[in-house]
Amino acid sequence: MSHKKTLIWLTDTIKFNDNSDSSSWSDMSFVKSESSEDDDEDDRLFFPLMHYLSRLRRKRLDDYLHTVDSWTDSEFKNRLRLSRKTAYTLIDELEKSGFIAQHKFGLKPLEPKLCFYIFLSFIANTEPLTPIATRFDISVSSAFRVIRRVVAWLLTKLNDVIKWPTNYIEIRTTCDDFRTNIGISDVLGVIDCMHVKIEKPKNAAAYHNSKGYFSIILQATFDANMKFINVYCGEPGSSTAARVLRKSPLYHTACQSRERLLPQNTFLIGHSGYTSLPWLVPPFRESNRLTVQQREFNTLHASARRVSNKAFKVLKNRFKRVKYFAVYRNIAFIIDTVVAACILHNYCVSENDHFNLTDS
Repeated sequence: MSHKKTLIWLTDTIKFNDNSDSSSWSDMSFVKSESSEDDDEDDRLFFPLMHYLSRLRRKRLDDYLHTVDSWTDSEFKNRLRLSRKTAYTLIDELEKSGFIAQHKFGLKPLEPKLCFYIFLSFIANTEPLTPIATRFDISVSSAFRVIRRVVAWLLTKLNDVIKWPTNYIEIRTTCDDFRTNIGISDVLGVIDCMHVKIEKPKNAAAYHNSKGYFSIILQATFDANMKFINVYCGEPGSSTAARVLRKSPLYHTACQSRERLLPQNTFLIGHSGYTSLPWLVPPFRESNRLTVQQREFNTLHASARRVSNKAFKVLKNRFKRVKYFAVYRNIAFIIDTVVAACILHNYCVSENDHFNLTDS
């Protein structure tokens, strides 16, 4: 009897548990059903909201483009550092390049015109990226991606825009320009270096220069019209100009095959920090023993070096980001951006898009 009662109790318990489980699953199913209905309701609210925000964002972007288009030519150049004509020429080339994504899903992609304005806003000023992104109503990460894309596109133009004189006509034209402007024959270029200030990087000691701040070095060679004909960028700021030159491809090419780079006895002019070479002429060292002719040569030599001094000033004042890369510690990105600025500089020279230092 006791055994029978036990079996009945077990049976009832199992039945109760089965009912309990069934009830539990039923309750969960009910909750899940309610959750599904809530999700549907959320979707009905979410997608119109996203559509509204997308339209609002597009309106803000369109409003800013309208604002830029409403600027006078003088305001446009003062804010973005290029003439409207030069900017539109580059925007057309950027649009044809395919470097700006043209996907057909999600939010409408930023058009090349706006991307180029974002890049110009970045390189023309030293302000942080956050206010630039806010102005264009995009995230900071999106603004940075846009800048990197435009920089990458400009770097594809390097060999077409920054060119060494190679054929006879280009060489003679360059030498004639120097002879006319400074009075020295057979000068093919002026070589010099510029420090680009950066934040304290890893291996900080190597980048700490003699002026007391951290920098990388841009070595550049210019023609008589302040146009870059060669650039080499990225050596740490503690390096001397002579050491940077020895590490550059320009030095190795000139030493191994001078006639290929500097034919017909042409040469470069450099400051007194450079060692005298068959193809590189620094000034005579100042002393009481210099002849009248040597002093006259030094005067003309100094006049030639003003080409590089002025070109660097124009570069730094036109594209103020080159003066100081605050916050950014990615050396590769800084180097690419500096070279991109040099490419833009040459575009401006070719387009007669002059920059007045007194207006900066």
